[in-house]
Amino acid sequence: MRISRPWLVATILFTMFIWGNSLVPATGSSGMSLRVVSALRGALSGLDLPSAWITNFLVRKTAHFTEYAILGILVSQTLASGSRLSRTALFVLVVVLVLIPSIDETIQLFVPGRSGLITDVMLDCSGAAVGSALRALAHRLREIRVRRRDTSTRN
Repeated sequence: MRISRPWLVATILFTMFIWGNSLVPATGSSGMSLRVVSALRGALSGLDLPSAWITNFLVRKTAHFTEYAILGILVSQTLASGSRLSRTALFVLVVVLVLIPSIDETIQLFVPGRSGLITDVMLDCSGAAVGSALRALAHRLREIRVRRRDTSTRN
């Protein structure tokens, strides 16, 4: 297994960003989410589209999923050479992408007004799996495109 140092640095920095957000007390975290809800509702209303369906719960859970999808991309990019992961790299990927959200939710147990939820760990792991799969798919499609281009230039 070969580890890409630049991608490892990006992964560590992004993990620190995630854990840093978990250290924000409930009032600050809620205020941030509510500003996003307000901005999204305003944008949709400006387009004459319904906006009541945008809720704080939806924004918070979408943020969880999205940040872990990004983390899944970063961790898999750190561990993969090409589109495929070795068995060892796949094992490390799974462990890291379960450990980071588990620590994240544990951090929140010690922050005023926050709580650590197993459902959030599951949502985070789902986002990480989607991010890892999207990264593998993108690399696979690029390999196919390169192979086709190489084949067509030989003919």
